[in-house]
Amino acid sequence: MRKIFSALILVCLVTTNLSAQVNTTQFGFSFKPIFPSKYLRTGPKEFSDKNIQYKLSQNSGYSAGVMVRRGITKKLSGETGILYVKRNFDMVLSDSSYSDNSSFSIIGYEVPLSALVFIQLDEKLWMNVALGGSIDIFPSDILTFKDEFLHYSSRNTKVNAGVLANIGLEYRTAKSGTIYFGTSYHRSVNSIYNTLIEYYPTRNYNDPYTSSGKTKLQGDYFTFDVRYYFHEDPEKKKNKKK
Repeated sequence: MRKIFSALILVCLVTTNLSAQVNTTQFGFSFKPIFPSKYLRTGPKEFSDKNIQYKLSQNSGYSAGVMVRRGITKKLSGETGILYVKRNFDMVLSDSSYSDNSSFSIIGYEVPLSALVFIQLDEKLWMNVALGGSIDIFPSDILTFKDEFLHYSSRNTKVNAGVLANIGLEYRTAKSGTIYFGTSYHRSVNSIYNTLIEYYPTRNYNDPYTSSGKTKLQGDYFTFDVRYYFHEDPEKKKNKKK
């Protein structure tokens, strides 16, 4: 995937019909459904301890927030923002005579920092490719429990880092703003949480637990992106009007 994005950026940079919205600062909104994948280090995790089987699966989630884009040159724009990210998980515990499940969510915030290059496909249709990073913030640890087991996920670090890659298409109107559709891949530099699950068959947390399972949670995800940017005239044009 890294090679594909690198090739697309190279094509954009050597293409003569490139243009970004120079000297323009645009504000917009972003919504991204999140999809886990075993190919992106977020497939189901299965582990066991003392004949108790543990399974932890990441479900779909979402990311939403505000974005700010700044046209730097005819070929390049920069983008940042702040995003609310919700990752959802399911847990299953089982042995020969017992099975139960529970769920929990991880709430985080991301500050993306990306560089974008553009190629014009039609009068109002543009393709862009972006690469960059993100600052990932996790405000709290997580504790959940049921009658027979207790789950605790602790932050690996309060602030993590991620690598971002994105490709998409946007339709630019004359006065009504820009509509964008694309896909993104977020890869965390480090695992984001350490998860511990303890099994209490007596249903009394004062008794010693019978079994415990441990694993690390990755912050990687793949998304489909939907964004809208408000229309904004270039600053040079505003100065001429004055």
